[in-house]
Amino acid sequence: MGTLCIYWLVVIMAWTATCSPMSTSRNRLSRPASGPEDFLVMPSGMSGSLLCLECQTLLAALQQEVVVGVPYEDLVAEGIIGCAAATSMTLEYCQGYIPLVAPIVYHLLSNGTVDPKDACGEVLSSLGCTSDNPNRDWTVTIQGDKPEPMPITPPDVNSPVMKVLHFSDTHMDPYYQPGSNANCPEPLCCRNSSGPVENEGDGAWYWGDLRGCGTPPWLITNMLQHITNTHQDISYVIWTGDIVPHSMWLTSVESNLQIIKETYGIFRSFFPDTLFFPVVGNHEANPLDMFPAPGQAPSELATDWLYEELMRQWVDLLPADQVANSTILKGGYYSVLLKPGFRIITVNNLWGYSNNLWLVQDSQDPGDELTWLEDELNKAEEAGELVHLLGHIPPGLTLVEPTWTREYNRIINRYENTIRAQFFGHTHTDEFEVFYDGDRPMSVGYIAPSQTTWDYYNPGYRVYTVEDQHDETTWSIIDYENWIMNLTEAHEIGSPRWFELYSAKEEYNMEALQPTDWDDLATRMSTDRQLFDKYFKNYVKASEHFLTEGCDDLCYKERLCDMVTTDRNNMEKCNQLIGGMTV
Repeated sequence: MGTLCIYWLVVIMAWTATCSPMSTSRNRLSRPASGPEDFLVMPSGMSGSLLCLECQTLLAALQQEVVVGVPYEDLVAEGIIGCAAATSMTLEYCQGYIPLVAPIVYHLLSNGTVDPKDACGEVLSSLGCTSDNPNRDWTVTIQGDKPEPMPITPPDVNSPVMKVLHFSDTHMDPYYQPGSNANCPEPLCCRNSSGPVENEGDGAWYWGDLRGCGTPPWLITNMLQHITNTHQDISYVIWTGDIVPHSMWLTSVESNLQIIKETYGIFRSFFPDTLFFPVVGNHEANPLDMFPAPGQAPSELATDWLYEELMRQWVDLLPADQVANSTILKGGYYSVLLKPGFRIITVNNLWGYSNNLWLVQDSQDPGDELTWLEDELNKAEEAGELVHLLGHIPPGLTLVEPTWTREYNRIINRYENTIRAQFFGHTHTDEFEVFYDGDRPMSVGYIAPSQTTWDYYNPGYRVYTVEDQHDETTWSIIDYENWIMNLTEAHEIGSPRWFELYSAKEEYNMEALQPTDWDDLATRMSTDRQLFDKYFKNYVKASEHFLTEGCDDLCYKERLCDMVTTDRNNMEKCNQLIGGMTV
């Protein structure tokens, strides 16, 4: 077959990662320009359906070439050529990224028959590609019938409370270099390797840069100094993943491990005695997004090295008596009883992320993780425990695997009375998702803003006020504050100034932060554009770049849909909301 067939498939099989530098996406039709969400880039004039057909044709051709023994090195070389020719990425990027992902593609094609329509339907499901493989449609066994939903009485003003700190998407870059080129053609700039500074104003700012750059270590240190001085009543910290910066074409096991160690070390130095509840992010893997299920990959392609390092780091962050028999080494997830009647459960939802090429091999509840989650929630229900649930990727993103997100939503629905709140990151923006049982709101996912500025966002963090333990506690989220610093201001005056951007109840005139209140807020925003504009300002963390770009009518509709969609197989609530909106 021709070389086009060879290199096109290597590109297409890794399409979402190669063409979408951050791999975070909701695949929205419109978005804040240059924002951090994935936005799949297809060749000019190619529709989603045409890409599906092209993917199938090329996968069949490549599989035949593997069978007849075309040398692996030739396939990689042609993949690099195709990446550079068919995408917006530079040759340097392609020379780094393709050799990282090619071993996985080659392994999948060399070990068993891969059906082209099935594989393309799995990897490119966010573009509408489909599979006829009945194994893609699976279910998790759910124990018992759903109890009658119990109404939650908002906590009394005199109820005891605790403060919980939420970090996400730190993306610290130890190679950040002030004055280096912040306008390079790669996904990550502001390094000595980013090329010469050719134009005035292209030099990287000291405290971080709003362009495609990582987070300087000293910015993280400054933030933590501010937090320990300002918020001295933090009970515990949740950290919803993504530590490694966006140098995805330059990653290695060794470099990822080093950055993970350094980042955890900095945070621990400021919170030596505080419990942390961390989550694994998609950037921690090498290459990013690639998480094989336990026992499904040869040792050189497995992620055991990552889970072993996470265990070493997390053993000092989690309650010591509950780590030894945890599932961290199996897949980077765990369940911890924090206080009597109050449990924290985390999931590694990268096993349900369609960017993960290992799903081509097996997408049926990888690692039996959702089965484990259901069982943990069932045991919590029997014990009368209430749960806060943590993950990296919000389940409403289009790049979440369709069956995985459906089954996750089934579990959330069944254990409505047990789950008090969910917490995510990944999008770099400040947002929320409401889960529904039919038309009735039943749960809320809180999506925290990022510490990184990548790209065009101010850095931020969040502090929740949570109902603490007492006889009638519901462990509800009472309120939260979002804090940011304006990076442009820090550049102009030479030092950061952290400040509270808003508190949720006051900003949005909410009586409480129960699911019904968030549903009401989404409904109010659908007919009150000024209220939505206030939300959009907070959504982009007061970024001058995005506020100047604005949010047009299509953007308005999509942000509203994001609020009420947790399963892209079911857009009914979205359609209801935008059907009654005022534009």
